[in-house]
Amino acid sequence: CNNCNNCNNCNNWLTLINKHSHPNHCSPPAESRHCAMRLTHLLLVPCFALLLIYGPLAISSCGSGNPGLYTIELTDSIRTSGPTHLQIYWAVKDTARWEATVAAADSIATDSSSLILRSGGIWYQARIAEDGLRASQHYPGWERQIDTVSLRKSIIRMLDNQRVIVEVPAANIVLGGDSLRIGIIRVLGKAFDWQNFELNHPDYLLLTTAGEDMVPIAIDQDNVGAISRQTVFRVGRKYYVLRSVAEDYSSITVEAMEAARGMPLVAELDTYYKQIPVKDLDGNPTTVKRRPGRDLAAYFFTLGGYIPQKILRLDSLYKALPEDKKDDVDIALISRYDLPDSLRAFIARHDIQFPIYQSTEKTCLRLNCNAYLPYFIAVNETGRIVSYHGWHDSLERKLGVVEDEAF
Repeated sequence: CNNCNNCNNCNNWLTLINKHSHPNHCSPPAESRHCAMRLTHLLLVPCFALLLIYGPLAISSCGSGNPGLYTIELTDSIRTSGPTHLQIYWAVKDTARWEATVAAADSIATDSSSLILRSGGIWYQARIAEDGLRASQHYPGWERQIDTVSLRKSIIRMLDNQRVIVEVPAANIVLGGDSLRIGIIRVLGKAFDWQNFELNHPDYLLLTTAGEDMVPIAIDQDNVGAISRQTVFRVGRKYYVLRSVAEDYSSITVEAMEAARGMPLVAELDTYYKQIPVKDLDGNPTTVKRRPGRDLAAYFFTLGGYIPQKILRLDSLYKALPEDKKDDVDIALISRYDLPDSLRAFIARHDIQFPIYQSTEKTCLRLNCNAYLPYFIAVNETGRIVSYHGWHDSLERKLGVVEDEAF
């Protein structure tokens, strides 16, 4: 919008964010459309939508002569979240017992970084660290310890339950009218170098909602998939193929597909809300419906730990809202693991006003559910999913801790 002659207020982002509207449309001047200008987007879209929803777009269709071929500059990044920065291991506690175990060993293999031995019919396997031996399982005479890694690093738990350090170059883009944040997950190394596993992982494609710079990432989510020679993905109702990734991960090339029927999808992202299948506390199948003109927060939780106190806080804030403000947002609680009797007792004890449901095997289909509770899926009044991983504190702000905050 800095190149837009028709938008006089494009530089005032805060004004646009507060007003949530702008009458003018962005239409770049003719001389700016030359490929050498590397315009980020050539479509006519509302200026306020570009700035408010997508931020500076990092997409260009210049140079190829193919309007469906996009070069996306990965100028931003995504950080991971969740309790992945801790790792349990076992270390020798009873040194005398361990010395006797080694002395009685009938088979020993060792190198500069690992030790394997058999003693008393037990196979022992451990990594040699600076502070001693570290094992990934318990042995007689060993005790449990916890290792940590800096929260500044992005850590992902892989399907084999190993933790790796990653970086995720990303960009906010618009593809086929759908806004999203696209990134490439690049594995850099082991989160804990003393762990014993082979580091041989591909790069992964990540799709998430626009503007999110910190999200929990699980490799088995529907919006994540390994990049291969045929990386086809879906955003909304449209299909694309990842054509290339720059060697320095600074950009990617994506091409729209006319048809992808029968082709396996590496990743997919729904941009508009579809009713979530759940069951009520009597076990009857139902759905979480969205009422037109209202925001919806589908809040995933369990009754363990500190989470019940967070729910009570939300319930108190909601009850304190003026009646007209309650019409702005609906909140539905979806329990991932609790039994019906436990949920009924919780509702009765605290007079919870929100509807509470149980998840089923179909609840999380294409919802990118994760185990790091609580969180909520945020849907705005038009039905667009604006976040698959809303933080609890942002929902409190929505309910009045900060006035007039909207999804």
